[in-house]
Amino acid sequence: METCETTYWEPAFVLRNVFDWNGDFPVAKSTAKYAAIIPDFICGDLDSIRPEVRAHYEKKGTKIIQNPDQYSSDLTKSLKCINNDPKSPLHVVIIGGIGGRFDQGFSQLHHLYSASKDSTLPNSQIFLVNPQSICFLLMKGMNRITAPLGPGLFAENVGIIPIARPSVITTKGLEWDVTDWYTEFGGQMSTSNHIKSETIEVDTSERVLFTMELDRSRTG
Repeated sequence: METCETTYWEPAFVLRNVFDWNGDFPVAKSTAKYAAIIPDFICGDLDSIRPEVRAHYEKKGTKIIQNPDQYSSDLTKSLKCINNDPKSPLHVVIIGGIGGRFDQGFSQLHHLYSASKDSTLPNSQIFLVNPQSICFLLMKGMNRITAPLGPGLFAENVGIIPIARPSVITTKGLEWDVTDWYTEFGGQMSTSNHIKSETIEVDTSERVLFTMELDRSRTG
């Protein structure tokens, strides 16, 4: 996770946000690369952030936003903070978004679906990233994904997962392409498929989760 944290925390991102439950992570590290991880804001109910950590970030200019609502997760609070900011980005990358506790992982997948229907959340593409994988939603209709293989880019493994409801998909650019293929939990699912073209096409009747393996050979 450490490589993932620093690789994606780049100046190209317009807004950099930390939930209060993982705000301790950069402070716990002593190397220069972690010292450079300064979020624009920390948002959450702030029930788990240590006082010295809060003080550290406040001195660095980080905005601390407390939301005591116990009926929403820190991720929901964070997405709402992003949505309310005038610099709200076109895309949201959630580092460490898949992994850890199983229930929290499902909550994060839930947010991929709910963000497209909830006006209080960013109306943008949301990506969940960990050191091994990236996943995001494909919308109804034709989707084209550019997926160059190679060190530091993507490895060959992908999955198309019908989480919300069954779907009918047609694919092009995979080792095992399908046409008008019915997919559902408890039935047929395309997991551990392989990329065979730099551009992948997926035509789907419903929103589906698309997962891609990251090539880690450049990270050492």
